Amino acid sequence: MRKGIVVVVGSNTDMRSSASYTLLLFLFVWFRLAECSSFSDMDALLKMKDSMKGHKAKEDALSDWKFSTSLSAHCSFSGVQCDQDLRVVAINVSSLPLFGHLPPEIGQFDKLQNLTISQDNLTGELPKELAALASLKLLNISHNSFSGGFPGQIVLPMTQLEVLDAYDNNFTGPLPEEFVKLEKLRYLKLDGNYFSGSIPERYSEFGCLEFLSLSTNSLSGKIPKSLSRLKTLKFLKLGYNNAYEGGIPPEFGAMKSLKYLDLSSCNLSGEIPPSLSSLKNLDTLFLQMNNLTGTIPSELSAMESLMSMDLSFNGLTGEIPESFSQLRNLTLMNFFHNKLRGSVPLFVGELPNLETLQLWENNLSFVLPQNLGQNGKFKFFDVTSNHFTGLIPPGLCKSGRLQTFVITDNFFHGPIPDDIGNCKSLVKIRASNNYLSGAIPSGIFKLPSVKIIELANNRFDGELPPEISGDSLGILTLSNNLLTGRIQPALKNLRALQTLSLDANEFVGEIPAEVFVLPILTSVNISGNNLTGEIPTTLIHCVSLNFVDLSRNMLVGEIPKGIKNLTSLSVLNVSQNLITGPIPDEIRFMSSLTTLDLSYNNFNGKLPTGGQFLAFSDRSFAGNPNLCSSRSCTSSSMYPDDAFQKRRGPWSSKSTRVIISVIALATAALLVAVTVYMMRRRKLLRAMTWKLTAFQRLNLKAEDVVECLKEENIIGKGGAGIVYRGSMPNGSDVAIKRLVGAGSGRNDYGFRAEIETLGKIRHRNIMRLLGYVSNKETNLLLYEYMPNGSLGEWLHGAKGGHLRWEMRFKIAVEAARGLCYLHHDCSPLIIHRDVKSNNILLDADFEAHVADFGLAKFLHDPGASQSMSSIAGSYGYIAPEYAYTLKVDEKSDVYSFGVVLLELIIGRKPVGEFGDGVDIVGWVNKTRMEISQPSDAALVLAVVDPRLSGYPLTSVIYMFNIAMMCVREMGPARPTMREVVHMLTNPPRSTTHSHSQPH
Repeated sequence: MRKGIVVVVGSNTDMRSSASYTLLLFLFVWFRLAECSSFSDMDALLKMKDSMKGHKAKEDALSDWKFSTSLSAHCSFSGVQCDQDLRVVAINVSSLPLFGHLPPEIGQFDKLQNLTISQDNLTGELPKELAALASLKLLNISHNSFSGGFPGQIVLPMTQLEVLDAYDNNFTGPLPEEFVKLEKLRYLKLDGNYFSGSIPERYSEFGCLEFLSLSTNSLSGKIPKSLSRLKTLKFLKLGYNNAYEGGIPPEFGAMKSLKYLDLSSCNLSGEIPPSLSSLKNLDTLFLQMNNLTGTIPSELSAMESLMSMDLSFNGLTGEIPESFSQLRNLTLMNFFHNKLRGSVPLFVGELPNLETLQLWENNLSFVLPQNLGQNGKFKFFDVTSNHFTGLIPPGLCKSGRLQTFVITDNFFHGPIPDDIGNCKSLVKIRASNNYLSGAIPSGIFKLPSVKIIELANNRFDGELPPEISGDSLGILTLSNNLLTGRIQPALKNLRALQTLSLDANEFVGEIPAEVFVLPILTSVNISGNNLTGEIPTTLIHCVSLNFVDLSRNMLVGEIPKGIKNLTSLSVLNVSQNLITGPIPDEIRFMSSLTTLDLSYNNFNGKLPTGGQFLAFSDRSFAGNPNLCSSRSCTSSSMYPDDAFQKRRGPWSSKSTRVIISVIALATAALLVAVTVYMMRRRKLLRAMTWKLTAFQRLNLKAEDVVECLKEENIIGKGGAGIVYRGSMPNGSDVAIKRLVGAGSGRNDYGFRAEIETLGKIRHRNIMRLLGYVSNKETNLLLYEYMPNGSLGEWLHGAKGGHLRWEMRFKIAVEAARGLCYLHHDCSPLIIHRDVKSNNILLDADFEAHVADFGLAKFLHDPGASQSMSSIAGSYGYIAPEYAYTLKVDEKSDVYSFGVVLLELIIGRKPVGEFGDGVDIVGWVNKTRMEISQPSDAALVLAVVDPRLSGYPLTSVIYMFNIAMMCVREMGPARPTMREVVHMLTNPPRSTTHSHSQPH
C-alpha cells in the first residue's frame, strides 16, 4: 500500500517536474523571442533615424531615439507606440525637417498599424519593403518630397488599409490602379503631386471609399462618368491645375451620398448639368476658375442642403435664378468674375443664413436690394466692378459682424450709411470710383479693426474730423475728392498707418509735423492741394518712408537737412512748389532713391554731381532758373570780355602774349603727363588692395576687373549701383555690379543678400554669381554676362517689336521655373522681393535668368509670412498686402510675376502710362469694365501689345488668365509658383492657331 502510494507520489512528482520544465522552457523561448523581436524593432527604429536624418537635419531631431538594453525602451521613443508584446504598432514622426529618406528597414515592423511620417522633408522613392506592412491601417506620408512613380504593388498586401494620404509630394507617372483592390479603403488623398494621364476607369470600383482627392496634379483626359458608381463617396475633389477635356459628367447627379464636390480650376467647359440638383446631401459646390458657360441652372435650387456655392471665374451668363430663394441654408454665394447681368434679386437679402456675397466683376446693374444685411449674419460683401446705381443699402452691418465692405468701380451715389461708420467689426472699406457725396461719417476714422479705407475718386466734401484713432489702419486713401480744411494732427494716432493718400483735394494750411512721427509710414501723397508753409523737419526722422509726393502745392523753405537719413526712400517729388535754397548735396548718398523730381521750384546754386545724382535726368531739375550745373556756374563766374580788357595791363604786347602762351602750353603738357602718371600709379595701388573671392574657377585677377570700371563700359544704372561690362584678358565677358557706398555693415546695399543667396544656389534660370572683388570701401559683384540685356529693355524699348509671342511665352516659362526653384526647392525657401522685367536677364539664346537678389530674404517657416521694417521693391510690382502690412511671403513674388506676365502681353510698363495712381493691373480691370460685350478674347484684344502679330490668340488668353490669377488682391487666392509652372507648361491643346493683328 505504501509502496503503491510511494509510486503514485513519485509519479506525480515526475509529472510536476516535467510540467514545470516545459513551462520554464516555454517562458524562456517566449522571452527570447520577445527580446529578439524587441531588439529587432529597436534596431530598425535606429536605422530609420539614421536614414531619415539628412545632413541638413538639426542635431536634436529624434534625440530620444537611443539604444538601450531595456526590452521596452523603444516603446518610449517619441512618436512610437507598442502593443503588450512590445512590438511597434504606431510610428508618428511629423513636422520635423529631417531631409533624409525612408530606409528598407521600415519593412521589419510587421505589426505596424499606423505609419505617419508627415512634413519631414523626406526625399527619394518609397522602398518596396513597405509591402511587408500587412497589418497597416493608416499610411500618411504627406508633405514630403518623395519622388518617382508610386509603387502600387506595395499596397496589395495591406488588406487592412483604411487611410492612404500621399498629399504634397513629387510622385509622377499614372495613378496606381492597385488601390482599387483595397477593400477597406475609405480615404484616398493623392493631390499635390505630379501624377499624369487620365483618371483610371477602375477608380469607379472602390467598394467603400468615402473620400477621394486627386487635385493639383497633371491629370488630363475626360473625367470618367463611371465615378458616379461610387455610392459611398461623400467627398470628391478633382480640380486645381488638372487640365481635363470636356465638362462635368451629368451622371454625377447619381452620387446620392456626396456632401462635398470640388471641381475648381481644371479646364472644364460646357454648361453646368441640371442633374446635379439630385444631390440632396451636397453642402459644398466649388466649380470656380473653369471655362463654364451658359446660364446658372435654376434646378440647382433643389439642392436643399447646399451651404457654399462658388461659381466664380467662369463665363456664365444670364441672371441669378429667382428659384435660388429656396436655398435657405446658403451661407456663401461667390458668383464673381462672370458675365452675369440684370439685378440682384430681392430674395438675396432674405436668405436667413447668408454670410458671404461676392459678385464683383460682372455686368450686374440697377439698385441693390435695400434689405441686404437684414438677416443679421453678413460678414463679407463685395460687388466691385459692376454697374450698380442708387443708394448703398442701409443695414449691411446690422449683424455687427461685417468685415469687408467693397463697392469700388460702380455708380453708387449719395452718402455712406451711418451704420458703416459705427461698424466696429469692419476690416476693409473700399468705395473708390463711385459718385458718393456728402461728409464721410466721422466714425469711420475711429474703427478699431479696420485695416483699409479707400474712398478715392468720389465727391466727398467737408473736413477731416479732429478725432482720429485706430490701431489697425494701414491704408488711408481719400484722393481726388472735395475735402477741405486742414490735415488733422490726430493722424499721429494711426500707429499702424503705412499709406496715406490725401492728394487732389482742397486741403489748406501747413503739413502737420505729426504725420511724420508715424513709426511704419512708407508712402505719403499730399500732392495737388493748397498747402503752405515749410516741409516739416520731422520728415527726416520717418526712416520707414519709401514714397513721398508733396508736389503741386505752395510749400516754401528748403528741403530739410538730414534727408539722407531716409535710407529706404525710393521716390521724392516736391515739384511745382515755391521751395528755395540749394539742392542738398547729401542726396548723392541716398542709394535707394530711384525717382527724384525737384522741377519748377526756386532752387539756386550749383547742382550737385556724382553718387546717386548719376541716376537722375535733367528733367528732375527743370524749371529752376537760379540753378546751374557745374559747367554753367563756372562759365558765368568768369569776367566778361570788356572787364578782362581793362585788367590785362602791361601784359598786352604781342611778343609777351606768345611767350606766356608757350609757357602755359608747356606747363599744361607737363601737368597732364604728371597727372596721367599719378592716376595710373594710384589705380595700380588701388588694384593691389582689391581681393578676389571666386565661387568657381575663374581665369582672371582683381586688377582685370578693376580696369573695366570705365564710363564707356557702363551698361546699366540702378538704385543699388552701376553695372559694367567687363572684357577679361582671356576673351570672356563678365558683368560687374559696383555697389554704391561702403561694403559692410547694416547698409551694404544688398551685398550680403546677394552673397548668401546666389553664392549657394545653382539653377539654369537663376543668374550665376561668379564671385566678388572687394576692398574696404567698395564691393564689386561678378556675374555671368547676359548679352541680350533685360526683358524690360526689350519690352519697353525700340526692340520690343522683334520679341515675338513664342519667345515671350518661353521667357515666361523659364523665369517661372527660376522662381519656382527659389520657393519650392531651396531650404529655407527664398523670397526674391524684387521680381520685375528689368531683373529678368536674357543670355545669347534669349534664355531667361532671374537676377538681382539684393532684397532677397530667407523664409524659414513655409506658409508663414515675415514682417519687414520697411517696404522694398519696385512700384507697380509690389503686392497689396506687402504694401499695407509689411508682411511678405512667397505669394508676394507671385503677384510681381503676374505683373511681368501682363507686361509680356501688353508691352507697357507697370506704372507711368495709365494716368495718376493707376497701374497696369488697375488699367486692365478698368478696360474690362469699358468693353460693351466683355469676354476674355475681347479684353485681350483690347490690351495686347500692338507690336505683336500672327500670335495664337488662345495662347495669349491662356497666359493672360494665369497673370490675373497671380495678381489677385488676396495672397492666399494666388497660385503657387509650382502651380504657375505647371499651368504654363501644360497649356490646352487649342492654343495653337494664330491671330493676325491689324496694323
